[in-house]
Amino acid sequence: MTVTAARPATFTYREIALQDRLREVAREVGAKPALVLGDRTLTYRELDERTDRLAAALARRGVTQGDRVTLFMPNSLEFVVAFYGALKAGGVVNPINALSKEREVRFQVADAGATAVLYHESLASIVDAVRGDLTGVRAFAVTGAFAPAGVERFDDLAAEAGNVSVKTAMTDLAALPYTSGTTGFPKGVMLTHANLTANQQQFFAAVPVGRDDVFLNVLPYFHIYALNLLMAGAVSLGATQVVVPRFDLVEYLTLAERHRATVCFIVPPIVLGLAVHPEVDTHDLSSVRFFFSGAAPLAPDPARRLAKRLGKPIIQGYGLTETSPVTHSNPVAAPILESIGPAIAGTEDRIVDLESGTKVLATGEVGEICVRGPQVMRGYWNKPQDTADVIRDGWFHTGDVGRKDERGYVFIVDRKKEFIKYKGFGVGPAEVEAVLCEHPAIADAGVIGKADAEAGEIPKAFVQLRPNTTATADEIMAFVKERIADYKRVREVEFIDKVPRTASGKILRRELAERERAKTVPH
Repeated sequence: MTVTAARPATFTYREIALQDRLREVAREVGAKPALVLGDRTLTYRELDERTDRLAAALARRGVTQGDRVTLFMPNSLEFVVAFYGALKAGGVVNPINALSKEREVRFQVADAGATAVLYHESLASIVDAVRGDLTGVRAFAVTGAFAPAGVERFDDLAAEAGNVSVKTAMTDLAALPYTSGTTGFPKGVMLTHANLTANQQQFFAAVPVGRDDVFLNVLPYFHIYALNLLMAGAVSLGATQVVVPRFDLVEYLTLAERHRATVCFIVPPIVLGLAVHPEVDTHDLSSVRFFFSGAAPLAPDPARRLAKRLGKPIIQGYGLTETSPVTHSNPVAAPILESIGPAIAGTEDRIVDLESGTKVLATGEVGEICVRGPQVMRGYWNKPQDTADVIRDGWFHTGDVGRKDERGYVFIVDRKKEFIKYKGFGVGPAEVEAVLCEHPAIADAGVIGKADAEAGEIPKAFVQLRPNTTATADEIMAFVKERIADYKRVREVEFIDKVPRTASGKILRRELAERERAKTVPH
């Protein structure tokens, strides 16, 4: 097999704000379907006009340039309208995971300082429970036919006459997604129009997609992978995207066949399903040109099985919320399933030593992966020290450990961060530990990721009970489930005498992980 060399770091990209690109595409292919969901379709012209009206409505309600506009919605036509409407008003889109619970919504809206919250009717009960606490929000709007007192109907805002003209600089913030860390609460990631549009162009230079493609978009739009590359990426190309609110394998296959989807961007759990489920053989997927997997490490075996089963290439990429997100991607013509591929165009990468992070290592040596390019975030929202910790001398330190071969392909071997990846979703152990320690019977708790064939990793808790108290594993798991998003909840509990900590009080999660690994090693 001939393997292509690493891509050159030089890359010239066009500077155009996200909403301005929508306006261009609407002029070029206005009658073309932009969004398809069930029996609903929005053309590019309709999308452009509806987002103009929503922008004017938001401006009349006090949203000004730089204000954060929170979107709390599953994949929907309204999400896309809200995204571009907020940008046209000069706002910064603050997406919240649609699986979030009350405490998570309350924290993120308050931390972002959002002035408007646009949410979906299916999530209304969660917003209603915290609306009274969100004193900084000037406007609430909900999709659907009914809006409670103090809330407007989203459709009414999107139907108001008017227009607003806001001049956007490429250095202006466009999005403020939140990413879970290994310590403390999730952090806002400041991404500019330059970050996002550069990464779209970098990615589409690496992955062959274009205006004639049909995207089957099931990955959640609040996640940066789908937000920038699939949802906004399809718009920037002028392609048609089929909007899928949630993943169901049979429905996914049915939609792929019905709409003749050409590109499928997925995550490893979907790869596994497509590789083994008998339903796959009953659908015509001949229109699909390739599958692209990201957001979590791809296991080579199910990927090979899928490629063999369908006769379609499957390629793996890599990125982070902080990098808009993609930094590496396999070339479609020469993928190596065990690798995340070489750095995409316009991106430099290097491997540095784990101790100081300053020594650049030779080819084949294992160290921390660092990247530099136009897609790297401005920094963390209101967290200058956290920003300085990861961006040093212009290089973003990913926290992932890997090596690079002589062709420029990068292989991830471990995570320096104690981050958990559940079905592609990031889970910060500290946030789960904080919830666990609210339980009256728990004195201390440590959370790690435990390897799982289907999910990649599951959150497992090591729990230290208070003296003279009792609690079962099921009780503890139910307690956590009520308080945080389902993908973050604890799937397994082990009781221990004492949670290991350093002299300064930091949980030694590595010790807990070694304890877990020891159980699987044959004696």
